Amino acid sequence: MAAGTFNITIEKRATFSFETTFTQADGSALDLTDRTLIGEIRRNFDNVLEATFTVTKTNATSGIATISLTKTQTDSLSENECTYDIFADHTDGTTLKLLTGSVTIVKNITS
Repeated sequence: MAAGTFNITIEKRATFSFETTFTQADGSALDLTDRTLIGEIRRNFDNVLEATFTVTKTNATSGIATISLTKTQTDSLSENECTYDIFADHTDGTTLKLLTGSVTIVKNITS
């Protein structure tokens, strides 16, 4: 299964969250029940970790998850070009890359 692509924009100093439904190649929901979801944002030029997402299964059997960062996490992001990805580790030892994309960091005026 090829990972989906979804580019995101994150405002510094603001909480960030989006919900997504992961599906299989045939369009059916990917059951997340026996999977651990993990995701990171890394800088493009040196692969340094910028942030680790909190990925919460909101409806595991329907493949629905929420991907989020706290205000503290977004405030610490650099304004470098970044990329993120989300992986699902299954209890049977297999791993799927579910989602990837570019990250645009927006600087705010209010500190």
